[in-house]
Amino acid sequence: MQKLKDKYKDYFKIGAEVNSWTIKSHADLITTHFNSITCENEMKPISLAPEEGKFTFERADEIYDFAVKNDLGVRGHTFVWHNQTPDWFFNVKDRDELLERLRNHIAVVGGRYRDKVYCWDAVNEAIEDKTELVLRQTRWLEKLGEHYMDDVFRIAKEVLPDKELFYNDYNETNPEKRKKIYDTIKGMLDRGVPVDGIGMQMHINIYGPSIDELKSAIELYASLNLRIHVTEMDVSLFEFNDHTRLDNPPAELIEKQAQVYADYFKVFREYKDHIDCVTLWGVADDVTWLDYFPVPRRKNWPLLFDVDHNPKEAFYRILEF
Repeated sequence: MQKLKDKYKDYFKIGAEVNSWTIKSHADLITTHFNSITCENEMKPISLAPEEGKFTFERADEIYDFAVKNDLGVRGHTFVWHNQTPDWFFNVKDRDELLERLRNHIAVVGGRYRDKVYCWDAVNEAIEDKTELVLRQTRWLEKLGEHYMDDVFRIAKEVLPDKELFYNDYNETNPEKRKKIYDTIKGMLDRGVPVDGIGMQMHINIYGPSIDELKSAIELYASLNLRIHVTEMDVSLFEFNDHTRLDNPPAELIEKQAQVYADYFKVFREYKDHIDCVTLWGVADDVTWLDYFPVPRRKNWPLLFDVDHNPKEAFYRILEF
């Protein structure tokens, strides 16, 4: 069997999202096919600093040690997000105190994992996509003001000058949202903010987005002369608002999924001069966040390997070039 990471060695890194359980249960698949990993939750602030003055590194260390042992690169995920950030972070007297807390967090965490972490999602999902507002209404925005992302990237680059810093988001191919992302990041670059790349999460389904939408988004972001990472790819068998439940994945849907993977990876290869990494949000279908979102406890099959860790048609299809 061909290895994904070997087939794509002249194109981009092939990554997988992992957690402290899957580095054991899926170790063979991870080490055989992938050369980059991203922690699902273990490097988010709530996991690392649940209480003021107390860092809890055990689970993140376990994954980091797995990466070191198996010579895997690590995408750091994430410093600033509206979710999974402890309340104590925001119990401050002014913006300077919050920025100092953030600087300390980045210094401690970034320093601890410096060797194998080659980039960080400095800010995750800050752009609004449900209203005409540009920035999502969050405590970061409330406490630090409309240019808070400038502060985050500048602090992170001061502390970690040798690491690439990314802005990461979903629905990133949607025409309205991609314009918001583009305009926001361009404004930051015009102000001299050290943004190195854009993370395109790529949580898609077998019905869309279209290839034209994908290409338009990549070209728009690439026009900023930034690096692009596909950071969280999976291909759901269901549209977002479809609450259908299936006991097993129908063959025709698996075939459609394989074609979507093939079409998307063909585009990724075409833009290899801009794309440095493509990460799948999971390893195999037995462990996927889509079993719980957007429909709780509804089985989904979005990845390249099935529930028994066997390669699916999508796996073989993205090797056909």
